[in-house]
Amino acid sequence: MEIKAEVKSITKLKDYFFLVPDYQREYVWKPDDQVEQFIIDIDNEYEPNPQLQKSYFIGSIIIVENKGKFDVIDGQQRLTTVVLSLCAFRDLLKPLELDSKQKKYLQTIEELLSDFDITTDETKLRLELQYEESKDYLSKLIQEGKYEDDETPSIKKMKQAYDRLHTHYTGYLKEGLESLISYARYFLTKIELVVIESENLSSALKIFETINQRGAGLNAMDLVKNLLFSEAKESDFQKIKDTWKEIIYSLQKCNEDGSPLRFLRYFLMARYHDGIIREDDIYKWIISPEGKAATKYQAQPLDFAKELQRIAKRYAELVVATELVKDGGDYPKTTNIGFVNKYKSRQHLILLLALDVTTDKATLEYLAQQIESFFFFSNTMGIQAKNNEGLFAKWAKELRGKKSIDEVKEIVSTTLMPYIAAKVPQFKSDFLNITHGSYNPLYRLRYILGKMENTVLAKAGLPVKGNDFFYDLQIEHILPQTPKNDFIPNEFVDKDEYYGMVYKLGNVLLLESTINQAVNNFNDLNNDWFEKKQNEYTKSDVVTSNLMNHEYSIGKNTAINKFKADYGYSFDSWGKEKIKERQKVLLELAFESWKFNGSRIDKIEVAETIETEAE
Repeated sequence: MEIKAEVKSITKLKDYFFLVPDYQREYVWKPDDQVEQFIIDIDNEYEPNPQLQKSYFIGSIIIVENKGKFDVIDGQQRLTTVVLSLCAFRDLLKPLELDSKQKKYLQTIEELLSDFDITTDETKLRLELQYEESKDYLSKLIQEGKYEDDETPSIKKMKQAYDRLHTHYTGYLKEGLESLISYARYFLTKIELVVIESENLSSALKIFETINQRGAGLNAMDLVKNLLFSEAKESDFQKIKDTWKEIIYSLQKCNEDGSPLRFLRYFLMARYHDGIIREDDIYKWIISPEGKAATKYQAQPLDFAKELQRIAKRYAELVVATELVKDGGDYPKTTNIGFVNKYKSRQHLILLLALDVTTDKATLEYLAQQIESFFFFSNTMGIQAKNNEGLFAKWAKELRGKKSIDEVKEIVSTTLMPYIAAKVPQFKSDFLNITHGSYNPLYRLRYILGKMENTVLAKAGLPVKGNDFFYDLQIEHILPQTPKNDFIPNEFVDKDEYYGMVYKLGNVLLLESTINQAVNNFNDLNNDWFEKKQNEYTKSDVVTSNLMNHEYSIGKNTAINKFKADYGYSFDSWGKEKIKERQKVLLELAFESWKFNGSRIDKIEVAETIETEAE
């Protein structure tokens, strides 16, 4: 059986034209699962300084030659996501004014998507999907930059994947064109796949079966286990063996036993290594003089194994809590991080794992609450996850060995708080112009609006509601998304300005589905549409929606009426200026909802803070 295997960077894929045969499974990667992990894994390895960039292996693909093209037998999900990434890079760069060098990056990306064949007088796509569910989505995206036809479940997932990738890369563009170019350069030249070329389909399927049966070779986690056995006394072998079983059991509980390196990486960054460490460097650092001195695994292998076991248990519990996205968990404050920073996020674990092994749940949860506030402000300002990881790796050093709430408060006051306090002016500017789409996915948007609702309820002395209540609500656009007969009020210059206001955060609220269905009928902006909506809003169990009716009140001289008066939360009409007014009210609620050590971050004297940047 003839097999040819080569390591290829993304740029080297220009040597191929790939086909995904019609018998293959359709595209199934989810935007906030596998696609999110694809983004996180690459971000974890990316360094903006080209001299520090190392290659990063993202997997393999198995192919068979087919009339000058290559059938993809395994790896089509990964390969499709790479092509969607290239489309996103192209679509971000194409409208911009580029210098001659920057144009070459765009040209390289376009050549990786398609190539003109002068022998056939046709444009050939680098990746063609032949299964029925794909229709011609990818070909139209590559050639026309858009797709407007019918959607299948597979097309919907590809669209969502493209949107997620585009949004992520937009974050780099916001930092400047060179930031995006630097990231694209890394993606094109340092991301690598093993391309396994087989002589025929039966051989390719045999290779696929063998790889999946045997799995990958030893990783750093396996090597660490071997190190501990090599250093341990024979009488401790069984203890280490039993301890290691507990570690794997914990990782199984959070479904990360198949990728244990993330746990090991965060464990080291939290408790031993100063700064970020890459997966490829884990074992090399552990056996280095610095690593040996820090971990003391040579002198105390059993103690190190037990520490790993106890932190693996904490890691698993916090991962489960982060992914819960509902009420009833053991770590509700950590679950809230999953809402505000998305449930696939893991960076907060760097800080939470740093605390002493004996730290109680209350202290862990107190720190989690501070981290949630950090992420709310950070995400609103579009700060890249890469930057946050650098900060967390630095701040983890300060938290090591701490185990009381008072100790955590002190560290928070010198790390998270000064960093965000120095950025309050930027936050205010960004928040007052933010659209609700910036808080996608919808569960995050519902959570953020729900947290502000609970702040109002608490101020009014009313019972707050759980996450499950808000999770089932729908998003209502007060100024409608589809005005009847396309009529737009005269205060708007054109449709672009109108829809620019429709999607502002100040124009949306939470409603029960039955009420939302009713208000959807009130979209004739020629009549008393807002008054009709106001009448429906009062039927909701959401107070911030009730208050959209300026006549709504509870009793006399009550706390809810005081809130209404103090915050100016009263609207007898609706339009451009009212949306801006409500966005200002939401800004105040944001400062009240996400506090640090119980204080509003905008009330801290910036002159007394030192902004801490990631190194």
